[in-house]
Amino acid sequence: MTAPRRVGRVLLASSLGLSAAVTNPVASQQQVPIRALDLGSPIETLEDGFSSIRGIRELSSGQLLVADWIEERVAVVALESGTVVDRVTAGKGPQEVRLPGGLVAMAGDSTILSDEGNGRLSVLAPDGRVVRTIRPDQPGLLALQGISADGDFLFSVPAWAASTPLVDDSVQVVSWNPVRRLTRVVVTIQGARRRRDQSANRELRLPVVGFASRDAWTVSPEGRVMVVRGRDYRLESWTTDGTKVEGPSYAYAPRPVTNDDRRQFVEDFMAASALSGRGQDGGLGHAPSPSRAEVDRLVETTEFAESHPLFVADQVLSGADGRTWVGLGRTPQGTIYDVFDTDGIRVGRVRLPGQRSIELISNRGVYVVRTGELGLQSIERYRLPR
Repeated sequence: MTAPRRVGRVLLASSLGLSAAVTNPVASQQQVPIRALDLGSPIETLEDGFSSIRGIRELSSGQLLVADWIEERVAVVALESGTVVDRVTAGKGPQEVRLPGGLVAMAGDSTILSDEGNGRLSVLAPDGRVVRTIRPDQPGLLALQGISADGDFLFSVPAWAASTPLVDDSVQVVSWNPVRRLTRVVVTIQGARRRRDQSANRELRLPVVGFASRDAWTVSPEGRVMVVRGRDYRLESWTTDGTKVEGPSYAYAPRPVTNDDRRQFVEDFMAASALSGRGQDGGLGHAPSPSRAEVDRLVETTEFAESHPLFVADQVLSGADGRTWVGLGRTPQGTIYDVFDTDGIRVGRVRLPGQRSIELISNRGVYVVRTGELGLQSIERYRLPR
């Protein structure tokens, strides 16, 4: 394995402030402002078209493939004209989907769709139609995250299926070649922390520790594995042969978890969960919305960390411009993202107003999902800040 290349260390003292104390071998400690990156106003908007967007894939034509987890469909969207055409609809047939997840770009305009409810991957043609399906015979393959430059599939393997015992809820990110059927471990990361009191009683409770810090990873357009470490907040870039580039680390003052935060965590967890027996034919389906009393009970029985993590693990994206965008969570001022360059140096910060989150960064712009007061979601495209 090649030794990592380090580019320094940075400590940030404020919770979500705009100044940083920087330390390096050359310069003395100083206050350096974080550059604000302005997205401006949306170039294009599709109003209230979806219920729960889990993936957006931009095609060479500029059209989008959009996967909706609640409505169980994949649509071709043209933002310029505002047209939405369903290509994959709910069901278990060859052109249907249940609980669609992420959309992973393949060569050309082909796309892999994660069909969680049917337990398969579907390969979509450029027009969005399913041309073949893949039955995942590798643990974790259903949660495919990307494809390497060599054509290997990149995904994380559950701890129970790891080739060697793992500790502390760690998981392995692996590279699997579907032709040679070879698997190799790229990097080991901290996964979601499971609660330790795994008793046999039947009371309703969440299996994870709310707000526990964990690592996050995504795949760059070049096929590198980009890892954001949760313990000391730094960005690492990994190739499938084990070469690593490691950026400086950043640290924030802890932000306490409030009771309102705990309630929101429970509600969000249940809204994003699938349960056996809730789908057609007794398969996976959407979890029912909990009542207020059920939320109160879950808050009481769920284990929570005392402080928020430094970033939101499922809001880490790799842009077509080579930069990595890391979501820090929602504040009264909006949703905040740190932007890192290819060396892992933080180069800016973006604030999105209201209930907005970034879903895709392409050369055409930044695609943002905005959730309205009634829960319906719109898609907005912004210019990519340079």
